[in-house]
Amino acid sequence: SYASKDRDRILDLVDRLDAAGVSVWIDQMSIEGATMWSQEIVSAIRNCKVLVLAISGNSADSKNVVKELALASEGQKNILPVYLESAEIPESMAYQLAGIQRVEFFDGDEEVGQQSVIRALAKLGVTVSEEASAAAAGSPKRTSHGASHATTSKVAKNEKAAWSKIAAAVGGVAVLAAGIFFLGSRGNDTTEQIQTLAIPQTLNTNRVVVLPFKTIGSSGETADLGYGLVSTLTSKLQPLQNLTVIANESALQFEGSKLAPKKIGQALQVGTIVTGEIQTSGNKVQVNIRVIDANTEALGWGSTFMKSRDEFLDLQNEIATSLASEIKGGLETEETKQLARKATQNPEAQAAYQSGRREWNKRSKEGFENAIEHFKEAINLDQNYADPYAGLADTYLLMVNYNHAAREDCIPLAKKYSQTALEKNPNLAAAYVSIAWLQHMFEYNWTAAEENYKKALKLNPNYAMGNFWYGIMLNTSDRLDESLKYYEKAAQLDPNSMIIKAVICGFYYKINNKELALKYANEALEMSQNNQFALRVKYMDLQVDGIDGAIAKYKNLQETQSNDFRSELFKLYLLKGDKESALEEFTEIVAEATVSQNINTQMFILYNSLGKYEHALNWLEKAIKNKEPFMNIINNDEFNLIRKKERFIQLMKSINHPAFID
Repeated sequence: SYASKDRDRILDLVDRLDAAGVSVWIDQMSIEGATMWSQEIVSAIRNCKVLVLAISGNSADSKNVVKELALASEGQKNILPVYLESAEIPESMAYQLAGIQRVEFFDGDEEVGQQSVIRALAKLGVTVSEEASAAAAGSPKRTSHGASHATTSKVAKNEKAAWSKIAAAVGGVAVLAAGIFFLGSRGNDTTEQIQTLAIPQTLNTNRVVVLPFKTIGSSGETADLGYGLVSTLTSKLQPLQNLTVIANESALQFEGSKLAPKKIGQALQVGTIVTGEIQTSGNKVQVNIRVIDANTEALGWGSTFMKSRDEFLDLQNEIATSLASEIKGGLETEETKQLARKATQNPEAQAAYQSGRREWNKRSKEGFENAIEHFKEAINLDQNYADPYAGLADTYLLMVNYNHAAREDCIPLAKKYSQTALEKNPNLAAAYVSIAWLQHMFEYNWTAAEENYKKALKLNPNYAMGNFWYGIMLNTSDRLDESLKYYEKAAQLDPNSMIIKAVICGFYYKINNKELALKYANEALEMSQNNQFALRVKYMDLQVDGIDGAIAKYKNLQETQSNDFRSELFKLYLLKGDKESALEEFTEIVAEATVSQNINTQMFILYNSLGKYEHALNWLEKAIKNKEPFMNIINNDEFNLIRKKERFIQLMKSINHPAFID
């Protein structure tokens, strides 16, 4: 990716890489016309092993370079910044390039720069000729700033052998031009050729999942140790540069699975699978661990570890360090220190915390109540353990969001526990995310919330919930393109998360992609048949069974499930024109209103459905004064008309809503 003004410098670099046996795709040689250029660039980025990003004063000003970088980062591609001159990284690129290795290819010093680029590419898994590799190994180094992103696949090079190399290349670099593209006509033959010669995507071995370990032994304690080990390995690997580690919740879906590694890899889009067994005997704990390449199902590495129960936390750190070193091909000093740090010295406290997170993920009143008990147990066992404080903060926050508790009872506790978590561990990403959600949803402090989301994702870019909640904030701010990026990252990190799928289905409906909206809704409902987000999209927005079918569906849910679906029935009866039935539901909702803790928001929604906009705005004003969490609903389609009302706009300006600030 480079600015067109730097083309001569880039062509020189391409020639040097070509001579070193590196397969390079560059638009000047492979894109003749404008008709399909965007599709080809997306395809090239998707299929490359490394994206070379040329940094200069010219590229810093290029909007297309920013787009290409964002696309590569979103696709978890290895990115190699190559500095053509001393230049500042603009804010639009800073997030994607944070902590990534860079090299210099300065004017007048191209020979040394060439060798630096070759060494960096080889480290990222790009095929380089033996002669070039040997020459680069003996030359002065010009690299800095740690490691790069992750990825996979194969690409083509230039016009002379472009399409044959697409079919044959085993690894390469994509170099895309930003700014001026070669405009002109393009026939259908070339497009058909692209489709015919497209290469199946290889699973990225830098995408990793730690599957639940098989437990050998009859005691439940052994199973708890196994769950704790898998959770710890996942959380320790996640912050490391150059790796994308799937969330523990998605990995749990494959507990005891008989599926072949290839099928698990395809399901989670991971190229590296970590699995093993944990066995207890008396005071001893033995762990057998294996690393499997999901592409070939070959065993890449395996080892056995053994310690006493009292040393179980040391055992976890030892395994995490060995595993990370094998997967990454070595560790930097700071990474080794990071892996050696213990969140707690008490394995029982760790087990209690992890049990709390399992309950929290159920997103039910009972689950939240159980989570609180587990988190408090963890704190009683180790008062300096930061993670359960963040767990308590998240639980109290969502209890209000889900109408299971009053704001005045929970938000002060959430604020206290999130701050305590940071005091105990200033580098805990989860604590920053808790604070950001509180600031966004309950304090309407958008600037501070965004700062804290960014802090969290800098500490742990693979924290699925951090990406997801930040995506929600961006969505409610009407920053839809940015929101989708973080939603998709969250879905990649936690592909079997019901709540992530449910919210994403609503997003796709909002941007009028009904096919993807239904796809994600169905996937969410397969995990939970009464998920309110997915049900609304499928039966109310998309109306897959018509209005009568939706009414029958919700009446059955109201009778058989613990959740309240009267608001949905009220809206459906209104759509049908059955005012009498709608009034019955409305009466029931108002009669039971004392049960709901966000009553002002609920009444705002109901009166908006009736078209009684002044009444609705009266309730919205009360919701704002009470600081209720209505932010994640007001940009839904059902509020399109009221959003145009001057009073609504002024109310949004009063809380500095980004979508309404000039």
